[in-house]
Amino acid sequence: MITRFAGLLLAALALSGCTSPSQTFEIDNPGDTPLTLRIDGNELPIAAHASRPVKLKPGEHHLQTPALGDVRFIVYARGKGGLINPTLGEYVIASEVYVTGEDKRRHFGTVDNHIALGGVGFDGPYSTTHALFIDHAWTFGVREPFPDEQTVAHVDETGGRINTKIFTAADFIDYAEARSGQPGAYRRQQPAGYQAPTYTLEPAPTALPALDPAFERHAAPLRELYARYLKATTADAQLQLQQEAFQAQMAFTAATAALGAGLPVEANEAYNTFVQTRGSLMGSAALVVP
Repeated sequence: MITRFAGLLLAALALSGCTSPSQTFEIDNPGDTPLTLRIDGNELPIAAHASRPVKLKPGEHHLQTPALGDVRFIVYARGKGGLINPTLGEYVIASEVYVTGEDKRRHFGTVDNHIALGGVGFDGPYSTTHALFIDHAWTFGVREPFPDEQTVAHVDETGGRINTKIFTAADFIDYAEARSGQPGAYRRQQPAGYQAPTYTLEPAPTALPALDPAFERHAAPLRELYARYLKATTADAQLQLQQEAFQAQMAFTAATAALGAGLPVEANEAYNTFVQTRGSLMGSAALVVP
């Protein structure tokens, strides 16, 4: 049976966080040459293979680069900041489990995925993104080292912990080769080395995903709230909409809880996608205005 409550949990967690007048973002440059961008007219140079922090308050902002042009985006109250990726480069978020003994490992499991960088595959607790704004979801930032000693110094009384790090694609390849004990493995499959692909900027979607008619009959309040959220440029308005959306999600879940049993798998999967997408978008630290 498919579980359909992930988005509600995400919403509850978002509402339980404390507010902040501004959020810290890290602007990263994974390239070999320096770059300069502007945010709200302020020039921000970033050296090659380096990053710099910037604090942004909730509300509308403008980012300008030669490649992206003028990008209008909104920072949202209660966000946790994250990484600004002006080159739209590929980043990998990787997890490692630290335990005091192998008997603890089963309690600290991670989900393995298959990712590909430049046509070379990697399997493990990894995910990739090339978004302009990458929400903070890691223990170690892009320019911080990832500890490799699996010792008791890294865990508490539970006997284990999961640490997560965000990597540039090139740094992740080095990490994966060192972790597997296979230096040069990437170039043996891709002799030219990693070549960064070119991506186009993806704004936030103008509407939430489609639903089966049985579910859609109850979705109008969530769709309307999301449309308003895309235009909310003050912290007060954003906080009010977050609260309204939480209540609307609870009502939607209650109204649809018994509907899925009589519907095909595809309809339930679309429901999951709707709930998770809505939760992710309305939990984002910043969105590019469509």
